Amino acid sequence: MTTTIYCPTNKATLKYGGKGEAIAELQLLLNQRLAEIDTISEYPLQIPVTGYFGEQTIGAVKYLQCLAFLKIDGIVGPKTWEYLCEGSTCLPQLSQGSRDGLVRVIQQTLKDGGFYIGEVDGIYGPKTAKAVIDFQASRHLLADGIIGPQTWNALIQLVAYKCTIQAF
Repeated sequence: MTTTIYCPTNKATLKYGGKGEAIAELQLLLNQRLAEIDTISEYPLQIPVTGYFGEQTIGAVKYLQCLAFLKIDGIVGPKTWEYLCEGSTCLPQLSQGSRDGLVRVIQQTLKDGGFYIGEVDGIYGPKTAKAVIDFQASRHLLADGIIGPQTWNALIQLVAYKCTIQAF
């Protein structure tokens, strides 16, 4: 389940080396969203709220970006803010006929998870739809082949370990 988290109205681009109240707010938001995502660990990833955008903060931002299938650059720009504030409800709905790099990433994720056997080509065709349906069924979701917020949340759980390795 994704919840909307209170976010600041001024969402400036934040990056490594920054400091101040905006960074402290970011750190609090990161801790909230990461705690919501990590429903498995006894102690979900939490970073200290220091007001300084250092190594721990950039690692947490990259982890969040990986989980949200965003560009992993460690910079908190508009898309990262959107995911921080809205969770998976801001991610696009994908279904048969969708074509892009995000579909390619989903295909690879499903392939790595043992659900997709086909070419990773960025085209959401019948093979991708079947893989999504099989994945949804395995997670007790409505198996309709459409990637919406609930399926995004399940996919996020599927990539969590891979993202941990990439971010840290």
